[in-house]
Amino acid sequence: MKHSFFFALVFLVPICILAQQSELDITVIDTETGDRLTFVPVQVSPGGASGTTDEQGKLRLMLAPARYTIRASFTGYAIYEKVILFDADRKLTIRMEPEAELLETIVVTDQNDRLELQRAQMGVERLTAKELESIPSVLGERDVLRSLQLMPGVTSAGEASNGISVRGGTIDQNLLLLDGAPVFTPTHLFGLFTVFTPDAVGGIDLYRGNIPARFGGRVSSVVDVQSKTPSSDSPIIKGGIGLVSSNLGIETPIGQSGKWKLLAAARGGFNDFAFSLIKRLENTRSRFGDATLKLRYRPTDNDLITLSGFYSGDFYQVDLLSSVGGVAATVNQYAYLTLNGGLEWTRLLGENYSLSTRLTNAHFAPELRFPQVDESLITFASGIDQQSFRTALSRGGVGNHSTSIGLQLDRYTIKPGDLDPGECTNVLPTLLERERGIEAAIYLEDEWTIGDRLTIGSGLRYVQYRQLGPGEQRLYGQGDEITDRTLESVLLFGAGEVLQSYAGLEPRLGLSWAFTANSSFKASYARSRQYLQNIYNATTPLPTSRWKVADNNVVPQTADLVSAGISHVTPGGNYAFRLETYYRWLNDLLEYKPGADFFLNPAVETDLLRGSGRAYGLELTAARRTGRLTGEINYAYARVENQVNGNSFGSRINRGDWYPGYFDQPHTFSANLTLDEGKTHELGFNLIVQSNRPSTIPNGFVQINGSDVPLFLERNNARLPLYHRLDFSWTIHNFRRQRRQWTGDWVFTIYNVYGRDNAYNVFFQPRNAGTPALGIFGGSPFAAYRLSIFGAPVFSLAYKFTLVRK
Repeated sequence: MKHSFFFALVFLVPICILAQQSELDITVIDTETGDRLTFVPVQVSPGGASGTTDEQGKLRLMLAPARYTIRASFTGYAIYEKVILFDADRKLTIRMEPEAELLETIVVTDQNDRLELQRAQMGVERLTAKELESIPSVLGERDVLRSLQLMPGVTSAGEASNGISVRGGTIDQNLLLLDGAPVFTPTHLFGLFTVFTPDAVGGIDLYRGNIPARFGGRVSSVVDVQSKTPSSDSPIIKGGIGLVSSNLGIETPIGQSGKWKLLAAARGGFNDFAFSLIKRLENTRSRFGDATLKLRYRPTDNDLITLSGFYSGDFYQVDLLSSVGGVAATVNQYAYLTLNGGLEWTRLLGENYSLSTRLTNAHFAPELRFPQVDESLITFASGIDQQSFRTALSRGGVGNHSTSIGLQLDRYTIKPGDLDPGECTNVLPTLLERERGIEAAIYLEDEWTIGDRLTIGSGLRYVQYRQLGPGEQRLYGQGDEITDRTLESVLLFGAGEVLQSYAGLEPRLGLSWAFTANSSFKASYARSRQYLQNIYNATTPLPTSRWKVADNNVVPQTADLVSAGISHVTPGGNYAFRLETYYRWLNDLLEYKPGADFFLNPAVETDLLRGSGRAYGLELTAARRTGRLTGEINYAYARVENQVNGNSFGSRINRGDWYPGYFDQPHTFSANLTLDEGKTHELGFNLIVQSNRPSTIPNGFVQINGSDVPLFLERNNARLPLYHRLDFSWTIHNFRRQRRQWTGDWVFTIYNVYGRDNAYNVFFQPRNAGTPALGIFGGSPFAAYRLSIFGAPVFSLAYKFTLVRK
């Protein structure tokens, strides 16, 4: 196996004959100060050549004679792009303009669109900090996940959801990263906000097609969020005061040497007073906060070290539920804690090579609290810790290749759940067994440009997974149904022993063919596996859901995705169009049995079923990039279907036929538009119209001991009513448009402008005379009732400011 893997890697690296080349000498400077900028990434296309400026702000590349597009991007500066004709040795000065000083409205240009024509990557969405600002905000906040939900193929699990669905995938099938460390719960305030500190977000990459080989562990998508790298030579203070939340951030150099720079930002929201104004929500409470810290150190000309930290905390209380898992309470209280940290070292090895090494730690600790009438407190606590090591050697600017090879190691420890009764004597304490797993992976990526029109991106990832002790392995009898009755034996393993192992190759391949100067065709294939699952029998995880490592009974999910599409940018760059289609197969999909209860269940596999899944669709995008009115209009046709077809009645769902998945939303239309009304006003509009999620309705009812009981025979046999919503934002920029130290914006927003009463869920209960209901099921005594989260417009006002100290 080792030899096969070695030869696979060797075969993957293409070999080509290089043409006669000349030297391009690049210098990158700040337009205002004239200072040379270090560690600035520069890309050259076509050809795939790239590199990073050294301590003197210089970069040398060897190129063959041709027409090239030079692109440079750096946090805190506007993106630079220029087309040159290169036929001999020459020098090029790149002048980058600081964004912190730009007071005019920023519009998204065609730079990314033209580069996307040449990249072999498919299904990629890239948003910079400035592009996030240009998307209309919701409740005065620039929000990562809300912005992504305006992209084709990305939908929400609901208005109070805990994440996103990408091309029909479930919430836990997305790998969500912040500076390389996973974030397991990405939302605040019942799912309304994402946890990322707004003033600290530098950019976002969403991969939903042929995911690069450097990423692994999820079968649907990767959302790679990068915090800003502090680079300013002058202190910059940003902040905002709003009705929902307030935030403050600072970016500043430390000392006189210029080697140390700091970014620190924090946000907090305290909304108890707002809920107390509404009678039915008077017992609802919500408080949240997050903070990001990043320290940059440049010890030598060729080294860059960054230390990052992230905190997110939530507390909320609701009285909609009176018990969970049989534990009763006066109200239910939920608390979340995320605490991540990372250390990264990047070293330049000559002109074309760089080595990057990163260590991260992610800690997630949800807690469910049950206050009792006698003022005692019962708590249920779970959690997950993940430590990661990454190292990668990259080569750019050599011929027509850009190559990277890397090694990765992930170790996670899961606490499925501990129930602490406190002073309550009628509840027994419970401690579920800890679970441990480790993933070791090696990968190779290569982008090869052949001529002026064809680019091939290839990647190969090999993963070795092991479930580690101490722990127990439960063995069940022959057959496809796992129950308590079929348990045959339990094997015990000591610390460090291997309970179960899996391994496999994950190839990734993509190509881009520019059949005209402004149009390209792309196709791709990718395989991925998921060894870490989040188990829950709802559309969005709750604090009672649990993470689960792959073992002998819970097999890793495997997905194969093929996609193809066409992109076009008009010659003037004013408009961009894109069409993509895809098909994904999913094996060993996890489903749950009817009535499944994972709360304090030591053997969750007895409530799980294994099946297959398929997702397919078509995505259309039309964008206007210049002018007073800019934005995007997207449409997606997407289907998601599951099949669980076991050999017995208990191991089948819907008779073994294909049925809609939980995020089967066939039609989605979204538009985000920004109208620049000159130098002072900016109006933004977000419109979303989509088929709502499938739901389950009873097939009839039976009488048991004189009581009517609904009878559910099929899963996902109905659909929630159509979902649609319009959001509006009005930004009043600083009235004085000249350059000065203090600038400020007023941001007024309306979420759900026309008060659409969208259904979050539909539930059934005995008909109550005089109570409005969605409808009556036949002549049964049951009626369907709608549960809505925001059935009225939500207004917000915030003031955002920036202070630049010279």
